[in-house]
Amino acid sequence: DLGSHPDPRSRSFDSRANGERMNGQLTGHLILIAEDEPLTALEMTLAFEDEGAWVTRARTLKEALVGVEDRALSVAILDHALSDGDSSQVCERMKKRNIPFITYSGYDHPGGPCLGGVHIKKPASMSLLVTTVKGLLAHQTSN
Repeated sequence: DLGSHPDPRSRSFDSRANGERMNGQLTGHLILIAEDEPLTALEMTLAFEDEGAWVTRARTLKEALVGVEDRALSVAILDHALSDGDSSQVCERMKKRNIPFITYSGYDHPGGPCLGGVHIKKPASMSLLVTTVKGLLAHQTSN
């Protein structure tokens, strides 16, 4: 009985959204999260799913290079230092596909191909990541 299960979008993530309820503005968007720290990846996934987004996760550079080829991909959030290499190749591919991306890393802004993206230094709030993604998608839609 589907009616007996609560809607996962009705969850309140006070710690992620500073007490604000998120409202599904990312419905229909596929987001690639390339993050090798499981708890960080989970927190990010929950924040974006709460906004209605579809999330695909990659823990390694190899997995991210597969994920970046998804034709439905809207945006990516990339930890720069993955266990099997840095995300420069993924940044390069995102730029070629004209898909916005964020590097989310404890390092200062990575150079090279990753300069084409927005950089957010870890740690940051999930609400900042969500707001940044919304802004990137709104900007891309207006162009």
